[in-house]
Amino acid sequence: MFNAGSGQRSRVRGQLILLALLLLTPSSAPAQDAPDKAKDVIAAAIEAMGGKSYLEFKNYHRQGRYFIFDQRGNQNFSRFFDWTVLEPIKWRFQLGEGKRQQVQIYNLELHKGWLLEGESSVEEVGQEELMAFEKDVLRDIDILLRSRVDEEGMNLYYYGPDDVTGSGELEAVEFLDATNSSVVIFFDLQSHLPTKMETHVTNQAGIRQKKETEFSNWHTIQGIHTPLRTDYFTDGEKSQQVFVEEISYNIAIPPSHFLEPVPKK
Repeated sequence: MFNAGSGQRSRVRGQLILLALLLLTPSSAPAQDAPDKAKDVIAAAIEAMGGKSYLEFKNYHRQGRYFIFDQRGNQNFSRFFDWTVLEPIKWRFQLGEGKRQQVQIYNLELHKGWLLEGESSVEEVGQEELMAFEKDVLRDIDILLRSRVDEEGMNLYYYGPDDVTGSGELEAVEFLDATNSSVVIFFDLQSHLPTKMETHVTNQAGIRQKKETEFSNWHTIQGIHTPLRTDYFTDGEKSQQVFVEEISYNIAIPPSHFLEPVPKK
């Protein structure tokens, strides 16, 4: 699921942060039949998440509570509203409402994006931010499981419960693409649902960071098993927390939601 983080001048910039709390042990090595085993694990996860219903949903709208944590652990809270279309990605993420709202819009069909602050300040997203968003899209769990799994140049590696530190209740699949970008997804052995993700990114200051997330509080909505709570971490520190209170799949979303906003005068 897509996510947004706080940024300069109190802006929010869309980031698809894909993560996990557990690490693969340094000495662990994938089994020789890793690609086949990895695909079996992914197939079981897709079935657990709704099978055909999960693979075929086209869009969703969700809303709920969004928390941002600073380095001291203090939190700021806001209502959020999220409209997402897949293939091609179109995304509108809103924090707050009215004169206090902050809205991000990314439309990869047009390769454009905009930031709306309040009701009257609109700015087009620069190419650097747009490219960063496009990279984040490639790390999104739905994109990985639904479309990138069969991508040319994508290598899959399986790690069993003995290879993953922790309670022995998880297995993992690493997605390593042609650019050497890696995302590890951890799956519960019993439910087959994804529970955690982990990746590394380089921030705007050129510092490499570990990004992690936890998925929990799963509920079946319109045939799709959906996590209603997501916890995000940066270098082990909690950075964001999202509680989904309402979500609807395959709804009618006005095309104007993903175009340049018209400011109020």
